[in-house]
Parts: sequence; C-alpha cells; structure tokens
Amino acid sequence: MKTIIAVLGLALMVTPALAATPQQERTKACNAAAEKKGLKGDKRKAYVKGCVSAKAKTKPKAAAKPEKKAARPATPAVPAPATTVPAQPSAASTANSATAKKQLKCEELARQSNVSPSTKKDFMDKCMAG
Repeated sequence: MKTIIAVLGLALMVTPALAATPQQERTKACNAAAEKKGLKGDKRKAYVKGCVSAKAKTKPKAAAKPEKKAARPATPAVPAPATTVPAQPSAASTANSATAKKQLKCEELARQSNVSPSTKKDFMDKCMAG
C-alpha cells in the first residue's frame, strides 16, 4: 500500500515537469516561423529572440481559437475567347457584349477579393445586378 502511494506521489510530481511551459511554446512557434522563412545562422537566432520577446509582451491568444486561413493566391486572369465581329452588330449582340464585359469585370473583382467558391454565386449575382 505504501508503495502504491509513493508511486502515485512521484507520478504527480513528475507530470508538471513534462508539460511544456508557455516560454517553450513561444520558442517552438517562433522556430517554426523562422523555418518557414528559411532563416539560418545569426539571422535565425536574432529573429527567434525578437519573436519570443515580442510574444512575451503581448497577451497570449486563447488556445481554442483556430488560426486564420492564408489568403488564396491570385489566379492569373483568363483572357476572353477570341470572337469574330459581325459586319453590323445588332441590338441583341450589343446587349450580349455589354453583359459579357460586365461579367468579366465581376469575375476579375471576385478573383481580386478572394471570394470563396461557396459564396461566388451570390457575389456574382449582386455584382451583375448592381
């Protein structure tokens, strides 16, 4: 019985030592950021030191909050397909041309605004109406 109590007491004393401290967490995050930036040597040491001290001064973020997603990279603009121009445009083709130009402008605006695919239809509808 004494052995069980001694083992449990020892386990309770060792457990906090195994948990990472906030300082260790900050250092780990800063090292990961330095790795992403490809820093090496003295530049890496200076970056990590500044990063850890800067994070120590600010309030720590809640662990439950998810990180923001990175913005989607801009996709290259797709040129309009080449069309042949009729000799005399009719009123219907002029209206189609204006609509097509407006649609291209809305597509470009959606691309620049990083509109997600799930909301793109609503965005396009509002853009085409306005």
